[in-house]
Amino acid sequence: MSNITTIHPSQKNKKYIYEIHFLRAFACLAVVGVHVSATNYGMNEDTWNWFTYFLNQIGRFGTPIFAVISGFLLFYQVKRRGFELGHFFQSRLTKILFPFLIWSLAYRLLLYVYDNQSLGDLGAEVLKIVTGNSFYHLYFVVIVIQFYFIFPFLQKIFRTQTFLLILTFVSLLISYNLYGFNPGLEGPLGEFLASKSFMPIWIFYFAFGGFLAYFWDEIVQFATKRPWKMLVLALILSAGAVVEYTINGYVANNRPSNLINIPLLCIAVIGMYPLLSKWNVLKKPLTLIGQYSMGIYLIHPMILYLFARHLPEQYWHVNYVPAMFIAVMLIAVIFIRVVQMIPFSSFVIPVPKIKKVKNVSPPEEGNLEKKQLA
Repeated sequence: MSNITTIHPSQKNKKYIYEIHFLRAFACLAVVGVHVSATNYGMNEDTWNWFTYFLNQIGRFGTPIFAVISGFLLFYQVKRRGFELGHFFQSRLTKILFPFLIWSLAYRLLLYVYDNQSLGDLGAEVLKIVTGNSFYHLYFVVIVIQFYFIFPFLQKIFRTQTFLLILTFVSLLISYNLYGFNPGLEGPLGEFLASKSFMPIWIFYFAFGGFLAYFWDEIVQFATKRPWKMLVLALILSAGAVVEYTINGYVANNRPSNLINIPLLCIAVIGMYPLLSKWNVLKKPLTLIGQYSMGIYLIHPMILYLFARHLPEQYWHVNYVPAMFIAVMLIAVIFIRVVQMIPFSSFVIPVPKIKKVKNVSPPEEGNLEKKQLA
């Protein structure tokens, strides 16, 4: 096969796919955009400017794309390397669960120091953590952890393209029918099942990630031959999102329209890679953001929280929003680099290690680095 994903069999376990890396960078930028704009909204007496509202709503693509990437990486590893249960849970424990617990405690301490939020009893505090309520962004990590519990069963059953098609279709029905789900239960369990932290609402995005993994060669071959058309598709989807929130008002990231938008947008970004990778001014920053995306996701709300309590009022004018966005990204990257100097830093912020090896793809079809999958 002669597309950009072709590698020698002896090197296949070292392969890293830049298209997914770029997709992860775009998802990260979108999520940060949502939270920068939301913080600006809160600091302006809950008032939107047209720009902050646009940034907030267009960024609602980010979280579902992260779910797609999570599903892709899991199914892609099984496709290439097989599955070993002990290694899987050990890997997830060190790369996801430990950082999640550490940052949950860090944000709880932040609220205790700045907002004087007293600690509740042990059961209440544990419940906050396991439901992702320690801070507003941690719910997504809880969603991913829930998926880890069912993934060993899914990968056992759905290991072919045909079965992945079935899984994707069934998951689409589940996610669609669970939109606005209310179990009719009271108490913590009912609240959790009705919340956006309940993983089955997001199951389609994880399954679509598996679909991408098992149809990767076909999708890349189709999309990367049409980079300009993929760019147009991405712009059309973005324009459609603007029309949607203009007509319907504020929309969430798990809205039903994203069940169509997200697959198309993922394919569009994959197809845009050959176009974007020609310019180092885009390629290098996006590569770094993709590599640091997990750390940026974990730390950026804390940066915004501290900004909100220490920056003078004039810096919350809408004109400063782009500068604040850049500042948040730069501070997050610098923080991650500093943390990497600390022993056992991967338990705090996991950063994939890059292994550069000789390119094996034809130069006209794109250069590849081989990297350990996150």
